[in-house]
This record gives sequence, C-alpha cells and structure tokens, in this order.
Amino acid sequence: MICPKSASESTSTGGIYTLTDLMLVCMFSYMSEHTILQERSQQEKEALFAALDAFVNCGIPAAQRADEHRPDNLRDLQLFRLQNPQFFPQDFYDQSEMLARAGKDNYFDWYKRLLRAVWEGRDAENKRLAVLLGLENAGYYGPLGGDFQREAGENMAIFSSLASLWSNTEAGVDLAAHQLFSAHIAPDWQGEELRYRPAIEFQEAVYALMRESWRARLCNCGRYIIAAKPKTTYCSTGCNGKARAKQERDRVRWHSDGKAQRAERKRKKKEAGQK
Repeated sequence: MICPKSASESTSTGGIYTLTDLMLVCMFSYMSEHTILQERSQQEKEALFAALDAFVNCGIPAAQRADEHRPDNLRDLQLFRLQNPQFFPQDFYDQSEMLARAGKDNYFDWYKRLLRAVWEGRDAENKRLAVLLGLENAGYYGPLGGDFQREAGENMAIFSSLASLWSNTEAGVDLAAHQLFSAHIAPDWQGEELRYRPAIEFQEAVYALMRESWRARLCNCGRYIIAAKPKTTYCSTGCNGKARAKQERDRVRWHSDGKAQRAERKRKKKEAGQK
C-alpha cells in the first residue's frame, strides 16, 4: 500500500531538480508510443477504458460530485471487484474492504478521488496524476504538498487505520512492505527512448487515458465519461435528449422574453424622447 515517506525525504531541494523530477519531465516530453499499450489490441484497450469508467463512477449517484467525499458503499466496492478482479491486486481489494467494513476511508475510494480530480482538471501540477501512475509516493507531497496537502493527509490517515487494524490481528504484517504500486520508466538504449512500464492494470488504463486526455469528459448529469469521439459530450441518448429539450426551452423563452424586453426598451425610449 501507500507508505508515507519520512520528513527528511519531504524537505525542499532548494530549487534543485531531483532524479524523479527529471524522469517525470522526460516521460511526459519524450516517451514514444512504443510502450506496453502497443502490445494490446484495440479491443483490450477499450476493455481497460470500460473498467476505468466503472471505477471512476463507482458508488456515486449521478447528481453527486467528487469533492463531496462520500465513502463508497461496501457493496459497490465488492461488485466492482467481482466484475474487475485483475484491475487492482487482491491485497488492495482485501485491505480496502477491511477498512470499508470498519466504516473508514480506504485506498479504493482515495484513488478514485484522485482520479476524479485529474478528470475534472483539478491537478494543475500533475501531482495526483504522478501518484496514480505509480511514479511518485503520496508521502513525498506531505508537508510541501500545496494543493495536494489534503490528499496527503488522507493517505496518512488511511495508512494509520490499516496499521491500527493490523495491530489487532494475530498475523503480523510488515507495514514497510505495503508500498505504492511502483511503475517504472525503463531506458532503451537501442530504441533511444524511455518506456513507461505500469505495475498494475489500473495504471495502464490511466496512462492510456492520459495519452488521449481529450476523451475524459463530464456529462451534465455529473457522470464521468470516456468519449468515443471528439463531439461526444453526453453519457447517453437520454442525457443528450434532455440537453436538447432544455436548449429548446431556453430558445423559446429567449424569444418570448426578448420580445417583451424590446417593447419595454422602445416604450422607455419614446417616453424619454417626449420629455
């Protein structure tokens, strides 16, 4: 799981870029299309998107937005796990369910809140994206987290909850072994490139969407969608129909109100001219 780094590792570098910073810059600037994604067929890629779509929308009513932080129902988590058993590792699901049963926040929900923030464009510094891709540990953004401060605090609270629950079990658990699922950037001398290698399917799906970020949309109903075409703006024909009906009502109202307003302006202008 996600283990916060020590305070010494979170101190300022005084403006000097770390190796991690440089690797992130290289990845987003120079990484070619020749990654693990090329090894998947289009059908497999769409399956990844389908799982990511189900995940980001899991447990939230259509009208509810991400920043309301409502914990998912345990049943929603279990249903997603049943339908997408390989999307996250089994221990990730196990620990999230254990915390959900105890009525506590968990990493399943926490990852989802990070993804929604990225989806909505609320990740200007790409900190949340780096954590989702497995390129950075959330603890790194602790004291110096800026707009990531809240999420860093939530991460540490979840980790503390896990530690507390584990301490009450007979089986000993090595907390240091539960780290973020770290992806890798592999250098390729012959190919003259850096290649992103995800550790889990979830990271692969997030990376695939990042490569086509235009597809990440928000429907008027509040649902997160992965658009198939650039013109797609609604999650269903139902939402599309409602939007068109509203546009028609607004058009009729504009013509009706506009006629009355023009008549009123004309009357006032006439009265002013008489004076």
